[in-house]
Amino acid sequence: MRNRTIRWTTGLLGVLFALSLLACSGGGGGGGTTTFSLAVTGNPTGARVYLNGQLVENPQRITLLPGTHRIRVETTLSNGQVVAQEFTVVAGSVGSIQYDLSRYQIETNPATIEVWAGEQIQVAATLRDLQTNGIVSADFIFSVRDPNLATAQKLSTNAVRITGVRQGATRLVITDGGTGVTFEVPISVLDFPPPPN
Repeated sequence: MRNRTIRWTTGLLGVLFALSLLACSGGGGGGGTTTFSLAVTGNPTGARVYLNGQLVENPQRITLLPGTHRIRVETTLSNGQVVAQEFTVVAGSVGSIQYDLSRYQIETNPATIEVWAGEQIQVAATLRDLQTNGIVSADFIFSVRDPNLATAQKLSTNAVRITGVRQGATRLVITDGGTGVTFEVPISVLDFPPPPN
């Protein structure tokens, strides 16, 4: 009987030891989901940072789950233009992102976009490097936030035709593919025809 008790106790201790090794190695239950840290910093420091469309409260300490994520950094200028930069990151591939929303500026002509419903206006855009004050070659991508109010048709690398659809306010979104910088310019669509010439 004593040998049976010793074998049973030895067997139990062996099983407990094996389970403890399994748990310590992470192969058993109790292991957590792997996460990665990301810090987003740059100029201006007060820019809003979004992770997959959700505003981040502390950009210097973002927790990422495994996978691909979209980071958008944006600020609003005094003239109503929104300046943004977007990044695509794979969790764990980088530990930090540095942005600079004050280096480039997209200028439009006209500077303020007003169009009548049913009418069209051509808008030209240029990319300016504010460090050198020079014009930089750009190939812009144009879109409108609300296509129910206005539409955008690209005419060339730096020109777009805006057509007013119905009264309201929306934004022309201009993105430079080379720098990843995006500017959003307010559009006002007026709802009655322009006065006769």
